[in-house]
Amino acid sequence: MKSLRLIPFTIILFIVSCSPAKKESAETTEETMPKKVSYKLEKQWETDTLLRTPESVLYDTERDIIYVANVNMNPWEKDGNGFISKISSTGEITDLEWVTGLNGPKGMALVGTSLFVADLDELVEIDVTTGKVKSKTVVEGASGMNDISSDGKGTLYISDSNGDKIFKHTNGKAEVYKDGLPGRPNGQLVVGSHLFAAFSAAQKFYDIDLSSGEMTLVADSIGHGDGITPTTEAGVYLVSDWQGEIFIISDGIGKQSLLHTKNEKKNTADIWFMMDQELVLVPTFFDNRVVAYKLIKG
Repeated sequence: MKSLRLIPFTIILFIVSCSPAKKESAETTEETMPKKVSYKLEKQWETDTLLRTPESVLYDTERDIIYVANVNMNPWEKDGNGFISKISSTGEITDLEWVTGLNGPKGMALVGTSLFVADLDELVEIDVTTGKVKSKTVVEGASGMNDISSDGKGTLYISDSNGDKIFKHTNGKAEVYKDGLPGRPNGQLVVGSHLFAAFSAAQKFYDIDLSSGEMTLVADSIGHGDGITPTTEAGVYLVSDWQGEIFIISDGIGKQSLLHTKNEKKNTADIWFMMDQELVLVPTFFDNRVVAYKLIKG
């Protein structure tokens, strides 16, 4: 009889334990879940098509000028027809052939009043106040220099896509910083003690520790990785695929595609981010324009 008296109490415990949680608790959990951050690009302006195969852009904040490196058709031929243009921050071409006599000018870096340009096997230095070429230095062992980034302390890092190398240029001298790299190093970006690099054949985005040379994969499947530019958010970068796509990449958001112009046959080469206006400047290579897009966080 004692065991029978326990049956109703046992049943009550079973029913209570199987009852669904209160709706309010479930709703509270959903509301407190972190929302995924998203971004988008909105077109703001574009230049006309007087540019000639623009490969790279750089914004000079002090002079409010955008420099454009035009390879002028063949990007790897020493033909002497490459040039640098100047355009306004609203997209008007102010000086189409500002500096001429280059070959295949690509990546640029501004250090003080000197604009450094990667030109196949030469590092070209231009005085931005006069537009005069100060020097052309042949880099021994280079054949296809592509992009440049400055560490802000006088050292330049220059990718050589054809030689699978990265050069280090200090005090007027260049030496190999890292060679035997995987698949055509292209875009370069120094951030503190790190060098971020995009590889066009390997289709990967790496973080290279400048002290040890150790490489850490940040993202893969980036297509023909070309330009890298920082944004106003620390650790958030924009990376372009030369064929016509732009990604936003960070540890927090992973990799998101923001722009896809491959079907329109509009390339997205070596890009630049104008911090004050939050504009992404995109040289369209064979499309012969620079297009500006507003980066919007949703």
